[in-house]
Amino acid sequence: MKKQRTQVIALVALIVVWALLWHFFIDVRTPPPVVNTAPAKVTQAESPLKARFRHVRYEMDSLYHYRIKPTPFDGHWNPFRIPGVEDGAPAIVPVAKPSAMDASQLGIRPPDFAETLLKSAIDSVRIGGVVTMKGTIQLTVDAQLHKQGDVFTARVPTSSTESKPIRIRIRQLSEAAVTFALDDPDAGNAELKVRLK
Repeated sequence: MKKQRTQVIALVALIVVWALLWHFFIDVRTPPPVVNTAPAKVTQAESPLKARFRHVRYEMDSLYHYRIKPTPFDGHWNPFRIPGVEDGAPAIVPVAKPSAMDASQLGIRPPDFAETLLKSAIDSVRIGGVVTMKGTIQLTVDAQLHKQGDVFTARVPTSSTESKPIRIRIRQLSEAAVTFALDDPDAGNAELKVRLK
């Protein structure tokens, strides 16, 4: 009987403790009823693609922010600075002003003008193979046969709409290579050797 009495007292104490816990800690109140409103329009900012784009942009900015917005260089911690020399303003070297008569105005061409002209003239023509007829080696240039010493004309573009004819002489011709030379005294002297095989 004593055992049953202690069990009933323990049960009553347990119910009281449970009631107190329910009242102070566990009490879950029902939320107020939700008022039905019209569904809000989904904006582009809420879309998963926009969120992913913002995340990727944030990651890229965190990776490249030093490249996009570099910090100014502090010369005080420069390891190549000479000790004891104060950092000053950079020395300004005077630049000679160009004279009124520039080299292009005098008609003086750069030293590699003739070579450049010859290369562009050779690039503008179609060079074919070598043909030997009656013991004479001939070269096909723009579907015409030319032998050693012959002169042909190539057109070199001088602007987007104009082109200039350039005369080219076949200086030497063999089955393996051909040497072209400018045949225009105004353009200068230049030779170009082209391998055929």
